[in-house]
Amino acid sequence: MPELAEVAFYCSQWRPGFNRTIRSVKLNDKVRCFRDVSTRQLSLKLKGNRLTGSRTHGKRMLFQLRNSTWLGVHLGMTGSLAFRKEEGAIETHDHLVLGVENGWLVFNDPRQFGKVELYVSKGLPEFWENLPREMESAPFDFGYFESILHRRGRSPLKSLLLDQSLFPGVGNWMADEVLWRARVRPNRSARSLERSELKALFRSLKFVCRGAMKYIATDFSDPPKSWLFTHRWKPGGRCPKTGVELERTQIGGRTTCWSAEWQK
Repeated sequence: MPELAEVAFYCSQWRPGFNRTIRSVKLNDKVRCFRDVSTRQLSLKLKGNRLTGSRTHGKRMLFQLRNSTWLGVHLGMTGSLAFRKEEGAIETHDHLVLGVENGWLVFNDPRQFGKVELYVSKGLPEFWENLPREMESAPFDFGYFESILHRRGRSPLKSLLLDQSLFPGVGNWMADEVLWRARVRPNRSARSLERSELKALFRSLKFVCRGAMKYIATDFSDPPKSWLFTHRWKPGGRCPKTGVELERTQIGGRTTCWSAEWQK
């Protein structure tokens, strides 16, 4: 599932179509991606309009158009955005295709867990203003972080980090990376942490968010081999710190990768 940096990368793929008139709108109104929107109204609002800007928040993205129109996109598990120069490059699972003067802006989602939304508002839609604090922002400071863990003290740390109402944009690999870098085991409860461990976890969270945006959001590159990221995907992967084979277990229904030797 796309996470913080992957979402930022995919959002950037529509920039070639900014300030270009949307000449045509092709969509498959039979798929689940349009479950919360009238496809007829969506087509009417988009055709002849122009994208003027975009923003992301966690795993969500929002595109601004003229005439107080906003297009929301959630990628779900397998969604992606792309700019295709040739009409012949349109694929089977391209469920929304916006034809502009220089190509096609495409939303693709094979498993249809993603979602397309439409909002009409002079300013940002109200829901966007009420989203939780972003981890890269200044308001997400240590005091705020500590208050979250205090309120959810019984929760396993891995499950807590995956809560989008608290840590927007953190998915499976990021949560594992944060815990590994802080040397904290994923099954520990939030209330079991000493203050020094809380600080280490907070620093790790900020570091991983910044690093993900640096390496992945720009051009979809992998982080350095010193990260857990490049070693966690296949069985037999080894901890880049100890060289010992990584452990895998289920926590909160999610496969969790960690290093028993490193995360003591």
